[in-house]
Amino acid sequence: MAFFTADLFIPLALTSVRGISATLAGIVLTAGIIGWTAGAYAPARLLKWGMTKGGIARLGAILVIAGLTVIGAVILTTVPVPVPVPVAAVGWIIAGLGAGLGFTINSIAVLDDAAGTVGRASSQMELGNQAGIAIGTGLAGALVATMGATAAGLSGVLVVAGAGVVLALLASTRFAETHPPLTPPER
Repeated sequence: MAFFTADLFIPLALTSVRGISATLAGIVLTAGIIGWTAGAYAPARLLKWGMTKGGIARLGAILVIAGLTVIGAVILTTVPVPVPVPVAAVGWIIAGLGAGLGFTINSIAVLDDAAGTVGRASSQMELGNQAGIAIGTGLAGALVATMGATAAGLSGVLVVAGAGVVLALLASTRFAETHPPLTPPER
């Protein structure tokens, strides 16, 4: 929820508040997708190296918080010296990496369900994902509609996204701290 909520408003924030072109704002979004791709690839490796699913989920949430902080600094700081816009791409790579980790490890956790309730768990996960995105984006959109595409209105978007990350961080404590191997042991 947090990544998508912010992602939808980054072009507006960068063009309205910082005055950059839509092309440069698009490059920042592309950086986030590159981070997401890397983050989606990493959980399998991290599990093989002994990291727990909960640890990976918490790492993902922390990276999204870090990325939101960087993008917020780029969008909202103009005095005394604005943070350079290319830093936004770095921040959004970090956030994308975290989101990729988080979404992928959630799917792995559901597919590893030993209780045999994969169908129910996966539908609940998907419903939660979509509801979170809709609620976060709706709240953020209402803030921008009320306050305008200003630094104040768009900082509200970051607050909503940040709240979503905090919820994800809290939910990550519910992961089982052990994990079965991703592949069956060899005989």
